[in-house]
This record gives sequence, C-alpha cells and structure tokens, in this order.
Amino acid sequence: MLNHTKLAAALHALSDELFADSAREREMLRQVWERLTSDTTLMYQVRNASAPWPVPTWQGAIDAVYDIQPYTDPYCAVSVDGSQIYPDRHQAVACYLINIGAVVFPYGISDSVVLQSDPHIFQGRDTLFDHATSTDMVNAKRQELELQAGLAWLKQVKERANEAPALLLFDGSLIFWHLSAHEETVRQQLLVRYLTIISELYIHDSLCAWYISMPKSKELINVVRLFLCDFIPERKELYEFTDQFVDASIAYFYLQPRQRSTVFQNHAPVSAEYPAPMHPHFFYIHVGDEIGRVEIPAWIAQDEAKVDLVAQMVLDQCVKGQGYPIVLAEAHEQAVVKGADRDLFYHLIQKIGLQHNSRRPVISKKSFRKQKASF
Repeated sequence: MLNHTKLAAALHALSDELFADSAREREMLRQVWERLTSDTTLMYQVRNASAPWPVPTWQGAIDAVYDIQPYTDPYCAVSVDGSQIYPDRHQAVACYLINIGAVVFPYGISDSVVLQSDPHIFQGRDTLFDHATSTDMVNAKRQELELQAGLAWLKQVKERANEAPALLLFDGSLIFWHLSAHEETVRQQLLVRYLTIISELYIHDSLCAWYISMPKSKELINVVRLFLCDFIPERKELYEFTDQFVDASIAYFYLQPRQRSTVFQNHAPVSAEYPAPMHPHFFYIHVGDEIGRVEIPAWIAQDEAKVDLVAQMVLDQCVKGQGYPIVLAEAHEQAVVKGADRDLFYHLIQKIGLQHNSRRPVISKKSFRKQKASF
C-alpha cells in the first residue's frame, strides 16, 4: 500500500522543481513574441525554413484575434468517446472490451437527448499486429470505433434536425500522432482506415472538430525558436529557455476570453499523408478558464463562416460545461470503464467458461490471489 507520509515528503523535496518561478523567462518570451509579430517577413521565412520540429503556416497576421459571438440559434452537439479493458494474460481467454459512449444534445430542437454506451468484445488478433492482443491493437481499434460511431450518430442527427446545424466533437487530436511509433505498413493501413471514415464526413460536408483541453502543443513555440536563432536551429543556446513553455503560454499574451486565434495549418510528418481536404488545421480559443486547442480538417478551415460557427458552438459547449465542452464530458461518462466493470467482465468470462466445461484454467493463481486480497 502507498505510504502517505513518505509520499508527502517526496513531493515536498521536489516542490522547487515542480513549481519553479518562471516569471523572468515568461517576460522574455512575451518580449520576443512582440518583436516577432512586428516582423513583416516572418511568414515567408517560416515557409522557407528547414526546422527539426513541426512549424505551422498561416495567412495574415500570426497574432490575429477574432471575437466569438454568442451562439443562440438552434443546433445539435454530438460526441462519442471510447474506453477499454485490455486483455489480461492471467485470464485463459484472450479477449478485450471496448466501450463506446455516445451523447446527443439538441438545443432549440424538438429531438431527444441521447446518453448511451455500447460494449464491443473482440477475440483473436488483427493481422496488422505481431501480437494477438497487443495494447497498440486495442488502442487502434478503439480509435476506429470512435470515428465510426461519431459518423453514424451525426448522420442520424442530420436526418432529424432539419436545417439546424450539428457539430460532431471528438476529444483529442485530429493528428494521429501515435501512428508515428508504428512501422510503415501498419501506419499506412491504420491511416487509411481512419481517413476513410473521415472522408465520409467530408463528402457530407459535415461540421466536426477535435478539442484538446490544456494543450501541450509547441508549434507557436517552434516559430519563436526559429526567430530567436535566426532560422539556424543548430544554435540551441539561443532558444533553450523556451523549452519550459507551450503554445498556450503565448496565446495568453494576446487572447482574451471569448476570442480565438487565426487558423494555422499543421505540418507534422504524419499530416503530410492526409488528403488535401482533410489536412489538419487548428486554432486556439480562450474559453474563460483556460486556452483550448480546436483542430479541424481543411474543408472547414478554408471556409471562414464554418470556422466561426465551429468556434461559436465549441465556446457554447464550454460555457455549458463550466470550462470544458459538456458534450465531451458526458460522452466520457458514458464510455468510462471502472474497476467494478472490469471485475464484472472477467467474472462473466470465468462463469461462462465454467458453464462450457472448459478444461483450461480460467484464471491464473496469481490473479486469483490478488482478487482474494482485494476483499
């Protein structure tokens, strides 16, 4: 069991590092940002730069600010989220569970609220992966199921909502960063699976976005780094102090509550593999309590009216959720799998195994011992 006294002592020992005073460096960053935004050649230099990190591109002023007007018209917010029970090697049956939660919130529309979850159970291996039930395989399948469920629910909502707009909002990133860790063959096949579903959203000209709370992205910081080293990235000593900051640190310099930044185009290596209409873009939004990051595909990013509509709906969801989109919070609640759910899952496997007179051990002695210790 956890020793609370020793834990507190260990945290106190690290407190100076955990809560270091960065006021001096933050002021340095602010001054650099002010100089950078007044450089009329910055955009062109960034586009022609060779940087070891993802650096975004944009149109107009890098520090352009857009007020977000309150959205009072009828609309519908849709979200899905997924959770999982990974396979347990101490269980005789190598299966896993993915629970997909779905939420539909209509506003000013005579339609029903949806709060539901659907468990999906899988057994066996995916031909993409070396291991029969690897964590990577489960995560990849969850991502695919989330996209499929989001598309299905949005189609249903659009059929019922008449002319009212509907926004499909996902938690996380449109940029599938995790694919970079996979081999080329696996990465390509997973990307095709994901983008095939997103292409359906594009074909139907759907409004969709991916929301990241308290983002750790450093794409604007990377622009600052290039500016500080005069576009020679090897001169690391000139920008080392920026390592402790993220883009939100910069966004706080010039965004006020209910404002968003300009739209940036992402240039991470994996993004280059997206078809042009689906290429990831993003903007930062001040929701009152924090800076959020909203990621959108190109077919939305290239239409200013759609960008404004997405920003209005996301902000409205954040207001309703006291700082975080309420539709995302509720989708998570529908999807989440708790400890008791996991225990029930494996209890049912053991029970069904016994009913089928399975000759294999249902559970390892180690796991059985741990179960006894928990009671």
